Amino acid sequence: MRKRMWIATMIAAALASFGSSAETATAAPEVSLTVMNPRGEIAPPPLLAPRPRIPDLSGKKLAIYWNGKAGGNHFWNVVEQLLKEKLPNTNVLRYDGAYDLGDPLAARIAKEADAFLYGVGD
Repeated sequence: MRKRMWIATMIAAALASFGSSAETATAAPEVSLTVMNPRGEIAPPPLLAPRPRIPDLSGKKLAIYWNGKAGGNHFWNVVEQLLKEKLPNTNVLRYDGAYDLGDPLAARIAKEADAFLYGVGD
């Protein structure tokens, strides 16, 4: 209780020393604060519009990319089988590798295929 009384007295003394608001407004120097973002400013990557939808997949080359995770081969085998049943004259190309294709493989697939199916698993 005695400690609270002492704190209250100190706060009251501090407030009394500031004087009236009119005196404070004229006597106080102008202060400006700049808030900085610690992460810095990073420009967003350029936005790319999606390519137009292919109206008909019949006769096209469809690329399937899979990252090799266990069990994914069963899924993509069935997808390929269903594509061949529904679109018999469509050619399915299979690719596999790491999660990130990388620019060279992505460019190669873009040249070789008309459409692209990308699948990863974990």
